[in-house]
Amino acid sequence: MRKEFLPYKSWVGTWVGGGETLKSVPAEVTLQIEPQLDGLVLCFIVQAREPGTGRLIHGVVSHLTVDPDGWLRLGVTSTLHGSMIMPVTPEDPGALAVEGRSITGNHVVVSLVQEGDGLMLTSYWRAPTPGAEPIGFSNYRLVRAEALKVQGKAKKAQKKR
Repeated sequence: MRKEFLPYKSWVGTWVGGGETLKSVPAEVTLQIEPQLDGLVLCFIVQAREPGTGRLIHGVVSHLTVDPDGWLRLGVTSTLHGSMIMPVTPEDPGALAVEGRSITGNHVVVSLVQEGDGLMLTSYWRAPTPGAEPIGFSNYRLVRAEALKVQGKAKKAQKKR
């Protein structure tokens, strides 16, 4: 794995959780993070689905890589925003923050922040004019999928007692 990705190495795996998106629409979310191409790329796949029906609300496939000048950039394809190249912005340690312009011209900001044993995935988008109010947003609290499996097994064992 590239040394530039080491701050995110502990995030590799599958994360699940929920939260809300545009206009307070609830969503169930899966985030998969995995190294690709012998660690030259870090792949992020996000799917936000409607609880109950499983209908896709928003999906993102992105690849974090290092450009020829040594800058981290995220190549993104989004069902809402189209394709973008989003540079990583300086942020607090333990966070990954990117921002860029969508094909519709909106300014999009996304951050992934470690909070204890979980991750917080947030985003908002707004018109490109300074001071514009957000048009949409998402806030998702995620935990490792493996942790939920262990919790589920523990609950089943308690019920049997």
